[in-house]
Amino acid sequence: MVMFHKSGVPSDWYIKGASPGKEALYDARYILRLETVEFLFIAYCLTGDIRYCQWGWQIFQSIETHCKVETRGYASIMNVDEVPSRKEDKMETFLMSETLKYLYLLFDNAKYVFNTEAHPLPIFTPHIRSGFSWT
Repeated sequence: MVMFHKSGVPSDWYIKGASPGKEALYDARYILRLETVEFLFIAYCLTGDIRYCQWGWQIFQSIETHCKVETRGYASIMNVDEVPSRKEDKMETFLMSETLKYLYLLFDNAKYVFNTEAHPLPIFTPHIRSGFSWT
C-alpha cells in the first residue's frame, strides 16, 4: 500500500477507482492481478495447509461473480467497495496466463517444476529407456 501526505499534493491527484470527491487511502481497483493467488499456491505447496485452497476458491468465486462479463470474458473492477461492481472495459492478459494458472495449479494434485518463465511442466517418469537416460 502506498500512502501520500496531503500537503503538497496537486488538487487533481486522486486514487484510481475511488468515488469522486471522496478521499481513499488505497487503490480501490482490482485489475485481475496474480500475486495473491501465486502466494496461495506456493504457501499450500510448502505447508499443505488446506486454508490456502479455501482462500483460493473464495477468490475464484469472487472473480466469477464480480469480474465476469456477459461476453464470457472478464473485466477489471473500478472499486471493490461497490456492489454491484463497476467494470472497466479491459481484461489484462495476465488473468489467463498467470492468475487463472495459479488457481488451477492450486486445485490440481499433480506435481510440477517450473521453467524460467514460470510455466509449469509436469513431473513424470519415462517408461521408455533412451540414450538420454541416467539409469
